[in-house]
Amino acid sequence: MKPLLLLLLATLALSCAAPKARAANDFPVMDLHSDILLRAIDYGVEIGNAPEWTQVNTRTMREGNVRDQVLSVWVNSRLLTGMASTRRALQMIDLFELQAEKYADEFALARTVAESDAIHASGRVAVWLWLEGGAPIDNDLALLRTFHRLGIRGMTLAWTNNLLWAGSSSDTEDDKMGLTDFGRDVVREMNRIGMIVDVSHVSERTFYDALAISTDPVVASHSACRALCDHDRNLTDDQLRAIAANGGVVGIALLPTFLKKEWEAGWEAAEASIAPQIEALAQRYGGNRLHPDYREERRLLIQAALAPEAVVTIDDYLDHLEHAIHVAGPRHVAIGSDFDGIWAFPVGLEKASGWPKVVEGLRTRGFDDATIRGVMSENARRVFREVLDK
Repeated sequence: MKPLLLLLLATLALSCAAPKARAANDFPVMDLHSDILLRAIDYGVEIGNAPEWTQVNTRTMREGNVRDQVLSVWVNSRLLTGMASTRRALQMIDLFELQAEKYADEFALARTVAESDAIHASGRVAVWLWLEGGAPIDNDLALLRTFHRLGIRGMTLAWTNNLLWAGSSSDTEDDKMGLTDFGRDVVREMNRIGMIVDVSHVSERTFYDALAISTDPVVASHSACRALCDHDRNLTDDQLRAIAANGGVVGIALLPTFLKKEWEAGWEAAEASIAPQIEALAQRYGGNRLHPDYREERRLLIQAALAPEAVVTIDDYLDHLEHAIHVAGPRHVAIGSDFDGIWAFPVGLEKASGWPKVVEGLRTRGFDDATIRGVMSENARRVFREVLDK
């Protein structure tokens, strides 16, 4: 056989044998936390026809290959308590159901991983509902069960203030509170009915109380690593290892103040340095500093004025993912953006469409496809399957 023909045949054989590298947008994404329902109830945003300033919507999820999106049913427990909190949560669930009907060809509610698989097969996004903070159950297990019947599949035990039965990491009066006897009953009942226990936002004592009681894997849906950034919302290495021992996952959040210690002071300094520009911008919006377009333009102004050492990038986010992988192990790390609930983002990761950049970043850092696939979706889906499909 002629040498040239042999070379061509050898090249063809090698090309057939070598597996093709998967494109970054081939990795399905499961994001454990978004607050787009807050924007829906406050500003009339529709997930299927959202304005440009939103981060999670059908357009950005499709571009980012988001297959599973957890939507937070968040109530400000500093302002609303008792049945007022319950009512607000029910209104948000009702609003979601109306939008799910309107955009039934784009997304649907999932209650089990088996249901989410069927939703994916139909080309739609599987949406999961989550209570952020236990205030809406109003110290009543019957209400916990009712929310579960309405499709809620997880609950963050506390938000930024202590409840009567669970302590928060951010409570300014007492951040050492743990679970009361009723709080322990809440965790046991969540295990019994098939609802995922979420330990983001909670105090360290509540964290360890919950893990001591839960017979199911838990999640920390949107936190980061305290070893890299000392913030009360971040988890210590011991907590990361405890979640791994429990079989759970930690979803790494995007808020820059969780990711880099220099950011918060830098943001305040940048804001002060352009105060006249910000005031002029506010006047353009008639003094309405809550207007979403004003908030977005203000964010961009401050971001442009940040000192270089205070800028948070995708690399800072990747640092937290990598640290969590090394400490907790590759099967116990996930993503939990907090999109549409936060006011600043790592540069280049401002919307759900940016997730393929995280895939590329992890690949650049030497992680194999199996690890990346786990972080982007499969680790969280494993926990959901173990808790919800049993």
